[in-house]
Amino acid sequence: MEEPPVVGSCDVLVVPVGQTSMSRAINVILKLWNAGVASEIIYDVSQSQETVLEHCRQAGIPCVALVSDKEGNHIKVKSFEKDRQSEKRIPETDLVDHIIQKCRTKFSEERNCREMCENISLQNPKGSLLVTSGSSEPHGCNAAMSMNVNLITPDKVSASARRRYETQIQTRLQNLGSNLQNKSNDIEVLAVDLPKETLINFLSLEFDGEEQFNISVKHLLSRLPKQRYLKSICDEVHRFKIVKRVAVVVLYSYKDDYYKILL
Repeated sequence: MEEPPVVGSCDVLVVPVGQTSMSRAINVILKLWNAGVASEIIYDVSQSQETVLEHCRQAGIPCVALVSDKEGNHIKVKSFEKDRQSEKRIPETDLVDHIIQKCRTKFSEERNCREMCENISLQNPKGSLLVTSGSSEPHGCNAAMSMNVNLITPDKVSASARRRYETQIQTRLQNLGSNLQNKSNDIEVLAVDLPKETLINFLSLEFDGEEQFNISVKHLLSRLPKQRYLKSICDEVHRFKIVKRVAVVVLYSYKDDYYKILL
């Protein structure tokens, strides 16, 4: 859970204000990387803030973290939302959680936008302006897949830690989501604290019906330890595969960075 994320975009630009703030800015971006936040840093401190902010607007980077010794233990965070710009002074200790919440809000807004487009498409099945092949789509909406991460831990974790893990896993599996898009636009990820050797056993589960599933769960649990935790995972698999009939469920081990797809 501590490797830098594999990303194709940037959610935060870290900007040192003056050369003396560079080492602190590097520490900040390392914390963001460790939390799974897609981040970049400006090394050229001679650039004006206006130039940097304009670059972020054009590049679609939603947040800028200005690191300055003058701010003490705080960091100034500028956020861009559509045509609006907001600014907050955040304690450095709270920065990661603040940015993660921003990212989750962005993911939620994109999902709502996508669902709205899909609903419009269903209501207008013959509408030539609602095809899914590029520029004819409504502005701001696209057919990108929806990946939802469900963290299943053997022990209780804090809300901030849960958000951090879920965001990092979502980033980590971004490429997988793109590859599975031809199978389903909705992907549920069950992130579990299991070794690879145990996770593989879940491929024996059957999803043809309630009875077959329950029998396969009994066989699975009969040969593995940690009964209570494994049963909670099976309950979540049942919820998505049997009750909700989700086409693609990914079982991801954040312990070993390993996954299997339940189809």
